[in-house]
Amino acid sequence: MYHDDLDPEPSFHPWDDRDKEPPAYTAIGEELHMLVRSGRMRNCWDLPPQEVFDLMGVGGDLLEHDWVHIDWYGPLELWRDPEHEVSDILYNGPRTEPFFVVQRGAMLNTGVTAHPGWINWTQRQLLLRSLRLEPYEPDWPMPMMQGVADRLRFAITRPPVSRDGGSLAVRLLPERWRTLDDLVQAGMISREASDLLLEALGAGASVLVAGPTGCGKTTLTAAFTQAIGQRLRLVFVEDGGELPRAANSLHIEVTEETAFSQAVKFALRQKPTYIVVGEVRGGEAMALLQAAATGHPGIGTIHAGSIQGALRNLERMAMIGLASEAAGGGQAAAQIVRGLITSDVVSLIVVQIGRTARGRRAVIAIEEVLRQGAQGQSGDTFPTNPLFRHDGHSEQLVRVGNVNGAWGLGRL
Repeated sequence: MYHDDLDPEPSFHPWDDRDKEPPAYTAIGEELHMLVRSGRMRNCWDLPPQEVFDLMGVGGDLLEHDWVHIDWYGPLELWRDPEHEVSDILYNGPRTEPFFVVQRGAMLNTGVTAHPGWINWTQRQLLLRSLRLEPYEPDWPMPMMQGVADRLRFAITRPPVSRDGGSLAVRLLPERWRTLDDLVQAGMISREASDLLLEALGAGASVLVAGPTGCGKTTLTAAFTQAIGQRLRLVFVEDGGELPRAANSLHIEVTEETAFSQAVKFALRQKPTYIVVGEVRGGEAMALLQAAATGHPGIGTIHAGSIQGALRNLERMAMIGLASEAAGGGQAAAQIVRGLITSDVVSLIVVQIGRTARGRRAVIAIEEVLRQGAQGQSGDTFPTNPLFRHDGHSEQLVRVGNVNGAWGLGRL
């Protein structure tokens, strides 16, 4: 908050005209992009930013609050163009170490080093453009921060968290998210499986997309939300705003002050057809199960290497959420959680995605959780009904069973 009698800065707030980018800012951004693409800045990254701006004759007169208007991120621009096919840009902190990138699925040493000033400048620009930092704030408040700016999903650190210097971990989000048709064409999922899952989502089943890091969980989830978002209201709960918007959707951003579980409960007041959680990784699992049991099904991703691993992780996270609410746990809590996961009102389906024997990203298995109620103990195998399995010989996703859930019994 700024006060006219105390604050000597300009009377406008830099966010006010964010959607009305002044021509001067546009021209500066375009010139900076051209300088990178032409290679004229190739040998400049080891110099301090202000020295480089003065040397290039562009950007040197901009004030701190001006940069919020310019879509340009210093050394990151070396790999941002889609033709480079780079998915991740990584910088680990030490002054003498280079940037690493993931290009076409392979981790590569770029050999490009940068002055610490550029790392600090890039971190600040990411925070400014993602609205995590006010332009007149002298420094960012936390040693670890994350967000999304201009299709860059970032996680950054500074000392003392990263003792060797500031770090960058940047995922380049696609300009156009792939649709289910795209994924079927690419062989990630079969047409029969995608149609069945769309039928399940239309009938109110909850879908959990499981897999290891970098296997395509977010890509597949985005394809589903784009497909059903044309006719259903979706409420997204994320801490980075990564998933694409749908026609009738609300995106709730989780901050340091707002717990995921609180955001999921708040989402219930937004009249959602589906609650979409970018990644289930804590106590919000319990809130999601409770929401599904009361007629608000969910879609989410979870880190796991198998169907049973995904369900055990979901159970463990839900018990954490239940314990925080009820200040307790034990077998009673385990029975409550298992009762929800294996209830017919939740109708949970797990989609396992990973890499095939040939290294291709694909759906490996699809299983529905069978009704069991509160039977069983924590750690027991969950009863499931396999619907699809990936056949390693044919490299195809093969139908292996029929639906037992009420939403598709006797039809699918």
